[in-house]
Amino acid sequence: MNSCFRCFVLIAIFARLAMESGIAADAELPAILRKGDALEAKLATQPALDVYLAGEKSAPENAELLRRIARQYGELMVDTDSREQKRELGEKALAYAKRAVSAEPENALAQLSLAICYGRLAPLLDNKTKIEYSKLVKEYAEKSRALDPNDDLTYHVLGAWNYELAIMNPVMRGLARIIYGELPHASLEDAAENFRHAIKLNPQRLANHVELGRTYAAMGKTAEAREELQRGLGMPNREKDDPGSKLRGIEALRKL
Repeated sequence: MNSCFRCFVLIAIFARLAMESGIAADAELPAILRKGDALEAKLATQPALDVYLAGEKSAPENAELLRRIARQYGELMVDTDSREQKRELGEKALAYAKRAVSAEPENALAQLSLAICYGRLAPLLDNKTKIEYSKLVKEYAEKSRALDPNDDLTYHVLGAWNYELAIMNPVMRGLARIIYGELPHASLEDAAENFRHAIKLNPQRLANHVELGRTYAAMGKTAEAREELQRGLGMPNREKDDPGSKLRGIEALRKL
């Protein structure tokens, strides 16, 4: 066997092995996602993350897997009281969300994941970065909405963005003008509209009701606020963030 023919044979073998490896990874991924999703549904965040991270070895550029990893890191932030650990987890979540968007820019959930990660991390950073991240929350949430206008969580994120900007204190508002230039339009009315639309799409997400109630409270609509807050507080916890949403709801109800 001459050297050229030997090289050709080796290349063919390696190509076949690579192809077979790719096929195996593609076949394995759905099972990994199902296993991780089942754990996540039980709020077993760390076990779900471990499953997804194991899957990353064979599918490092899969947007669906990467955004799930980002979500688990983000939800692990709920489990620690350490500001330093929250920030470290938030930065890992953000890195994976960026990879998910890079892998599949037309994936609405990947874009939404990036918006959520910026939102989770922002409160842990300095005021200037917080405002910069606020701008990115809106940018990526709107990209997600353009790709899929039927996801309630996208409207929830946009509602929260409007709420936070509308109630911003004068110092932060001045800083926001420096970052944004002309401040983007944001209002409690727009926040309420976004939360109402989120409820229309998914009335079972208790955070939609709680945040609409908090928005009504800020608008001085006491009766409407009480109704939505009580509705949300009366619903069972289903998601990792639900206990925190209920604490905000209880505080808002106490102040009415």
